[in-house]
Amino acid sequence: MPLTGFFRVSWSIQLLVGFALFGVASLIEYQILAAFFAAPAIGMVLTAALELGKAGAVIWHRYLASAGTASYPGTTRTFSIIFRLGLFGFSVLCSLLYLGVHLDRPNLEAVRTADLAAIDARLTDDLARLAADREAHVAADQARRQAEYADARRDHQGQVDELETLLRAEMDNVVGSTFKGPRYLELEARLNRARAERDTALAALSARHRQESADLATGIARDFDARREALLTAADEQRRAAHTESFDGDDRTHDPRIVTLMRMTESVFGLRITPPQFVFVFALCLSLLMELGILLAFDTATLAVIPALAAQHREAVLREALKAEVAGTADRDAIRHREAMDRVRKGADRVVERAWAEAQTATDVPRPARAA
Repeated sequence: MPLTGFFRVSWSIQLLVGFALFGVASLIEYQILAAFFAAPAIGMVLTAALELGKAGAVIWHRYLASAGTASYPGTTRTFSIIFRLGLFGFSVLCSLLYLGVHLDRPNLEAVRTADLAAIDARLTDDLARLAADREAHVAADQARRQAEYADARRDHQGQVDELETLLRAEMDNVVGSTFKGPRYLELEARLNRARAERDTALAALSARHRQESADLATGIARDFDARREALLTAADEQRRAAHTESFDGDDRTHDPRIVTLMRMTESVFGLRITPPQFVFVFALCLSLLMELGILLAFDTATLAVIPALAAQHREAVLREALKAEVAGTADRDAIRHREAMDRVRKGADRVVERAWAEAQTATDVPRPARAA
């Protein structure tokens, strides 16, 4: 490849890299400024002004610095350095903000939403188990009362059945014409007392069961409400904690590549790096590389064409100087020509005046008009 071709290709690549990094940095800066201003147009205009000013400052600084101190005074050089450093720092800050937002816990909202859903699911399961425990407790107590009532009825009913059997047997024991003897009457009285005791005992047991059921229902309801309120309060506290939790130590919120790099760094070098530290270092390195790439691209591109620009500048200055000299000479010649013409006109006027005066003395001749 000829040397000139290599120069053009490498110079074009350098400019292409500079424009690419310049475009990316401008987009990042616009995203940050547009988020800070209510009107996006303000962020767009401000971004264009700052980024174009940065590129122009880099180019002109390199060009004027090569021209010498006479063309680049110290005050202007100082202002240029301050301006470029300020733009450099501002671009780095915008890159840090942009990359930090996108790299710091990218899965935070998804993890937060999953935790909130898990809290709601656990609350639903706990309330369902609490209701099932309540129903099971009520059913067990009801079964216990039914069993107790059945046992009491069976105990009393056994005595009644026995007396009824004896009474039926006594009915067959007829002495003469007397059907109800003393034994029959005694058995009948005992049977009536057994039936009365059975009914009284069962009625009392039923009343006690009703009271116990009412007390148990009240107690269960109070206990159920207390436990349910405790579950709801705990769930609310967990929701508030999930909303305010930063999840810095939760690997689910971080990018898996960052988590893998952290583990490798810790296992190989024994150095524990937190995800925010890695995000800051990564964003700082990337932003510095972008800004230094822009500075290097435009600076070296300008430095490479400075001889040609200087030659063109000298030729342009000489050409303008020559034009000014020629124009000045033409202006001087025109002035001299106007002065000569004025002298000629004045001389002609004097000749005409003298001729008119001489003719006036001889004849009455009208005065001729003066030459223009």
